[in-house]
Amino acid sequence: MKKITLLAAAFAVSSFVNAQTVISQSVDPVTVDDGGAACWSSPGSGGSGDYRENSFYRTYDLANDFGISTTFDVGSVQIGQAGAVDGTVINVTLYAADTFPGGTLVPLNTEQFTLSSADDLTLVELPFVAQIPANVLTVLEVNVPESANGTASLRFFPGTNGSGQNAPSYLEAESCGITVPTETGTGSAPAAEYVFNLSDEVLAVNNAIASQVSLYPNPVNNVLNVSIPSSIQIEGATMYDILGKGTQVEISANNTINTSSLASGVYLLSINTNEGNITKKIVKQ
Repeated sequence: MKKITLLAAAFAVSSFVNAQTVISQSVDPVTVDDGGAACWSSPGSGGSGDYRENSFYRTYDLANDFGISTTFDVGSVQIGQAGAVDGTVINVTLYAADTFPGGTLVPLNTEQFTLSSADDLTLVELPFVAQIPANVLTVLEVNVPESANGTASLRFFPGTNGSGQNAPSYLEAESCGITVPTETGTGSAPAAEYVFNLSDEVLAVNNAIASQVSLYPNPVNNVLNVSIPSSIQIEGATMYDILGKGTQVEISANNTINTSSLASGVYLLSINTNEGNITKKIVKQ
């Protein structure tokens, strides 16, 4: 996890800093100086302190809003953190969608992270690798599970600022009657403008693992070999097509994958290991 030091100057929606591209719906995608509401029983209002399940969403139309009409390789996500209790776990998922809310969500990748209160009121950058297909709507979800432990509840509140946004933020919190993703500031969803960004910068933790893993031959016909150090244990693997549809694949004891049934095309292979996830592109002939 890398903490981003706050800067005074606002970035453009899509900016280039040391060749890094940042995709954001926030007018100021860096500053985190306030927080959005979440569904919980606040002790300050006489409640128990229990935190209920919340999902916070952002959408990105890369083609129409950012001028990106090709696939986009995500290397990390940037999450504004207004406040969190040490040890709080969040589930971050990136989807391809036809429309949102109400459309079909196709997961591109999901990662789980543990938060620290030391990062409160900062923009936190998290390693997250996914490939966004061309010409789809992209949806980012930050899901926080329920923690019904009174004042000791694990909890997270999304970071915001008052500089404005170019597209809505959304909240889903069934325990508070918000049963579907709802635009913040409408219905029962309190107003908030989440600072959630996508970046093509691959963080060092991903690079370190990925550099030790190779796939061959690539392009591949029938059998793909996975070369991986014995110190890294494979826990599972998923193959994603260009539309983001994922299929669990089996890696044999000899570290091979049978690709004979795959149609010709470009795929992303996501390998879950004891040291983190590795995502690599393969071409099936």
